[in-house]
Amino acid sequence: METLLTNMSMILLVAAAICTLVSIITEFTKEIGILNRIPTDLQVLVLSIIICTIVFFAYISYAKISFVWYYLVATIFAAFVIAIICTKGWDYLIGIWKRFYRKEL
Repeated sequence: METLLTNMSMILLVAAAICTLVSIITEFTKEIGILNRIPTDLQVLVLSIIICTIVFFAYISYAKISFVWYYLVATIFAAFVIAIICTKGWDYLIGIWKRFYRKEL
């Protein structure tokens, strides 16, 4: 149980750091050139996919983990979650979680 809590806290820390990075980059670049013409939500999604993929490859290189294709699929799924957090906020994500996950009595 302690290992699970340690890993979950690290995952939340990494997610918060990536969300902060995506939000900062989006705020500074959304009014520049062609990025001014596309919706901000689309920019956040693309930026989230790019940053999550870079972080994924950096981590597997650092940890000397061999690449498996479904790790990349999970990373892209996580990038969608990061994009939702960046555009709608943590409360929106928690609301979705509560709507679909109910404790059985």
